Amino acid sequence: MEYIYLNSVNSTFSDITKYHTFFLTKPIIAHDRKITIKLQDAEVPVSYYNIITGYNDTFSFTIKDINDLTKSYSITFESKNYTSKQLVTYINAKITLDGAVANGITTSISFDEQTLKFTIQCVADTAIIKKIEINDTLATRIMGFSKGITTADSTIASLSLTAPNASNLNRTKNIYFFVKSFNTNNSNSDLNQANDILAKVQAGVKFNDIISYQNSSDLFINIPENISYIDRLELKLLDDDFEFLDFNRLNFCLSLCIQYSDKQNVIFESDERTQDRQLLLLEEQLCEI
Repeated sequence: MEYIYLNSVNSTFSDITKYHTFFLTKPIIAHDRKITIKLQDAEVPVSYYNIITGYNDTFSFTIKDINDLTKSYSITFESKNYTSKQLVTYINAKITLDGAVANGITTSISFDEQTLKFTIQCVADTAIIKKIEINDTLATRIMGFSKGITTADSTIASLSLTAPNASNLNRTKNIYFFVKSFNTNNSNSDLNQANDILAKVQAGVKFNDIISYQNSSDLFINIPENISYIDRLELKLLDDDFEFLDFNRLNFCLSLCIQYSDKQNVIFESDERTQDRQLLLLEEQLCEI
């Protein structure tokens, strides 16, 4: 048994594949043995953001009055971490900047800490509000809304639309360690992903904290027997949606435990009774000729 200690500071990172490549000072060599591996422990900073540019950074909706005059609000979030209160402040500031009062309708957004849901609120002096509708939105889990959600047509002075889903500000519940150097044959529920997950670590701490993971299992993962020499390891860390986790230049560390075992050789022994039976049948055939 041997241990490999990895620090992402010493890795080569690819902006294209998102893999960290670790070059090993001492290669893993099978020497005609079977190689097994497991993630022994890891220290990972929760320094990734819950809103990412181009991934979940937009929220858009439209207000329509009884004359079918519309006002659309399109909010693009800066890439960073947000609390529910910070999101409310940010969105309402953008609405105000774009014109909180349009066509006689005043628009704002609020958040209920008990239901964990956002609500779009519209008020007017007279019954002129017809509909609120969600447009193309990337921040579906953050906001709890998705495209096409709408109120029924109305003629009213006060109208609100509450998200059907609770807001998810955690970004991810788990961190998946994917390895490219070999296939682990670990299955998952996403058909678009290969079976190369080395480990799943729970992200059970707050932002700006450190995940300290200790593997209490005695089980190891079998490396395919056709791989007998490993001088580098390629790892990437993904979230629950198998999206890349950017730790914003903070390093992570991990320890791998390598174990070797003798290969089970299958020996094919001759069955003397079968051979005797075949000879007897052959003799009987020759006698019949």
